[in-house]
Amino acid sequence: MSFQIGSNDLCTLCLAGEIPRGPIPGSPTAFEADVLEALEYIRNHIPNTVVNLLGVFQVSAIYNLTRHAGEYCSRNLPTLPHYTIECTCAMSDGPVGDWYRSEMDKLQEKYNQRLLKIVRHYQELDDPSFAVLWQPAVIPLSEYPIIAVSDVDCFHPSTANHQRIAAGIWNRLTLDAAERRKDFAWEEAVMLRCLEDDDRLQTRTEWEDE
Repeated sequence: MSFQIGSNDLCTLCLAGEIPRGPIPGSPTAFEADVLEALEYIRNHIPNTVVNLLGVFQVSAIYNLTRHAGEYCSRNLPTLPHYTIECTCAMSDGPVGDWYRSEMDKLQEKYNQRLLKIVRHYQELDDPSFAVLWQPAVIPLSEYPIIAVSDVDCFHPSTANHQRIAAGIWNRLTLDAAERRKDFAWEEAVMLRCLEDDDRLQTRTEWEDE
């Protein structure tokens, strides 16, 4: 099971990273508790499960990707400015926007630290019927072509992007830490790696802090 969450939190709760502790919505502490609760539900209700936990990627990069997109981002909703709707923390202009995006990046880092903490927790738990893998989400969105986002709202991933990210997750599934850390580079053609006889899910990989 692949598990990815946190992007929308960065978009609407980017200032929550300044909250040092406490269960305030969007804070790193609340984020960790929510993810842990979800994983515990899976562990207790779905036997023999391996969860591939994806890191939070740099959502703030959507700003540079779409700021000069022109017609692509307005042809379906020509009277609706996309940047004020989907991700206000990322899409604001000027110095305020720059500050918001820096806060998003700080919160992203804190979220990933908490996710990695959860992965280590389950490694130490050593449950024979449940494990959590760590998949860093090194997605260089600012280097992607504009077709990586949907032309409906210019924020959500397009079908082409979903295909490439899904393939990237699958292709890294049984690989070591060095391979799993590699960028999800945009590829012209979607390629899937076939599993080999000696492939194994590596549930005891030691990870350095993100």
